[in-house]
Amino acid sequence: MPLVLPLAVLLIQALLMGLMPADIPTIAYLAMVIVPVLSGVCVLLRAYREAKHARSGWLLLAFAIFIWTGGAAANLWHEWVLGRQNDMYREAMLAFHLSAVPLLLLIATPWRAGWSEPIRWVDAGLSLALGVSYFLLTWQSLTARGAPDEASVAVMVWLVDAQNLFVAAGAVVRWRAAQERAERDLFTAVATHSVVYMVLAGLNNHWVAAQGPEISSAITVAFALLMTLALRPAGPMMLSQVPLRVVLMVRSLSPVMIAGALLGVSLVLVPFDYPAGVVGVLVSVLGYALRNTLAQASTLANGELLRREHDALQSVAFTDALTGVANRHWLDRSLNEAWRRALRERHSMSVLMIDIDHFKLLNDRYGHTTGDHCLREVAEALSSALVRPGDHLVRYGGEEFLAILEDADANGALVVAERMRQAVAALRLEHMDSASGLLSVSIGVASAMAVSGRAPITLVEAADKALYDAKCQGRDRVIVAAGAGSADTKQA
Repeated sequence: MPLVLPLAVLLIQALLMGLMPADIPTIAYLAMVIVPVLSGVCVLLRAYREAKHARSGWLLLAFAIFIWTGGAAANLWHEWVLGRQNDMYREAMLAFHLSAVPLLLLIATPWRAGWSEPIRWVDAGLSLALGVSYFLLTWQSLTARGAPDEASVAVMVWLVDAQNLFVAAGAVVRWRAAQERAERDLFTAVATHSVVYMVLAGLNNHWVAAQGPEISSAITVAFALLMTLALRPAGPMMLSQVPLRVVLMVRSLSPVMIAGALLGVSLVLVPFDYPAGVVGVLVSVLGYALRNTLAQASTLANGELLRREHDALQSVAFTDALTGVANRHWLDRSLNEAWRRALRERHSMSVLMIDIDHFKLLNDRYGHTTGDHCLREVAEALSSALVRPGDHLVRYGGEEFLAILEDADANGALVVAERMRQAVAALRLEHMDSASGLLSVSIGVASAMAVSGRAPITLVEAADKALYDAKCQGRDRVIVAAGAGSADTKQA
C-alpha cells in the first residue's frame, strides 16, 4: 500500500498525458492540485494513527501541503480558466511562501511541545511573520521596477531557492537530532519531501519552466514520495544514538534560527517596504525576547517541580511507612552529619535507644494488626516528647526506636528519655503480658562530647548496652550508659 497508491497516481498522470496530448497543460495543472491533495490526505491519516504528542507534527505537515495546493489551484485558475499564460500571480506566490510557515514552526518548536504552551504560539507568530516578510521581499524584488523583467525574475527565483534550502536544511538537522521513533518518522518525511521538492523546484525554476506545464508537473514526484512515507508503517522503537550535545544544540538553535532569519529578511526588506521591514524587525526582536522569557520561566518552573519531586521522593525513601518517623536509611545518612556538626561546634551529643517491652508477646496475644497500631501510637508519643528542632526520632527496626539529641549532655538526655517513657505510659495501652498490664518502654541513654577520631556508632553501641541493662533490671525504666552521666531512674 505505501508504494501502490503513489505509483498508481504517477502512472495515471503519465498515461493521461500520453493518451491526451492536446490536453497536456490541463492534465498537468490538475495533477499539480490532485496529487498534493492526496498527499495531504495521507498525511492526515498518518496523523490520526500517531500518539497524541506526535500528531500535531503530522497535522502541521498536512496544513503546509494544503496551503501549497492552494497556490497550485490559483495557478490553475489563472492559466486554465482565465487564460493568463506565463504570468506572476500574487495570491499563488503568497500561498507558496506561506506553505513554508507550518514547516518552519515544526522545525522551530521543541518535540512534544503542546499547543497549550505559550512558547509554541510565539514560535507560530515568528514563523508566520517570517513567511509573510519573505513573500513581501520576493514580490518587491519582482515588481520594484514595474513589470517583471528577466533580471527581477532571476532574483525572485534565487530567493525562492533560498527559502526552499532554508526549510530543507532545517528539516534535515531536526531529522539528524531526532531521539524518538515518532520524531524520527516525522522528520524523515519532512526532510525527504523538502529536499526532493527543493531539487525539483530548482530545476523547474531555472531550466524547464519555459518548456510548459507538463515538465513542471514533475514536482508531483515530491508529493508522491511524501505519500509513500506517510502510508508506511511506523518505524521500530529505537534508542537514540545521537550525542546529547548535538540534541541540545539543535534544540537551542532552532528557535534562534527563525528569529534570526526574520531579522535578516526584515532588514533587507526595509529599502523596498519600509513599514513592513520595520515591523518585521520589531517582531523578531520582541518575539525572541518574549520567547526567551517564557523559556526561562518554563525552565525555572520545571526545576522547581523537579526539586519538589526529589524532596518528596527523598522524604518517602527516608520515612518509615508504618510509623511515619525517620527510618534506618535516614539514620545512616544523618548520624555522621550530626556528629560532624557536634565536632565543629564543640558540643556533646546524646543517643537514646528505645525498645517496647515484651512486644513479641503483645503480637502473639493481640495479633499483628494491634501490634502495628501500638507501634504507631508509641512513635507518636515518643515524637511528642522531642520538643527541639535538632532532636530526631528514628525507627531503628522492629519494635526499637532511636533518638538523636544534638547539643545535649547526659543530664538533658535523661530528662528527655524520662519524658518519653512517661508519654508512652500515658497512652495506657493494654498489654496483659507486662508486669503493669500496660504497654511500656525501656530506654538506654548514651552521651559524649564529640571528639575527633571517635565514630558516632560507638555512641549507638553504648546506648544499646544501656538498653540491655534496663531490660535486665526489670524494664520500664531509663538507664544511662556507665560514665556518661546520672544514675538510672524508674517509673513505678
